[in-house]
Amino acid sequence: MNRILSFCIIVVMILASPACSGKKPPEQVAVRSKNVLSVLREMNTSYENKDLDAFMADVTGAYPERDRFVKTLATVFAKYETIRFNIHYAKMIITIEQKGPVRATFTWDAEWRIAGGATMKDGGRVTLVFETGTFKLASVDGKNPFLAQPGEAPAGSKQ
Repeated sequence: MNRILSFCIIVVMILASPACSGKKPPEQVAVRSKNVLSVLREMNTSYENKDLDAFMADVTGAYPERDRFVKTLATVFAKYETIRFNIHYAKMIITIEQKGPVRATFTWDAEWRIAGGATMKDGGRVTLVFETGTFKLASVDGKNPFLAQPGEAPAGSKQ
């Protein structure tokens, strides 16, 4: 009886040992999610501070139409005296694929104010796609929330 009990304990330990070793996927997912949130906070801060270099440091070099994106951002930063950009983190979904990009889908609202006091407001829901290793912005699925075009009056806003 003792031999059978000892044998069962050894078998259970052998079967359970691989489960205790190595990296656990939930921890990896948590770290990747935390990295995406950090990049989003950095982008938000540099956007509100109108720091083009800091903002573009979080955008990959392979971003579609990167040069046009930089020029448009420079125009937005020059035109508006203050920018308030709000990400609703409570309504965010972060999708992490095993071998693909990381996607952050969230609701946002923004307010761009020119020196004379006129305000443009907008908001919506967007998905930002980040590179897996660098966590830099690779693309935007939906309306780009950072491109408040001069002369454009987004839905629900006033100029």
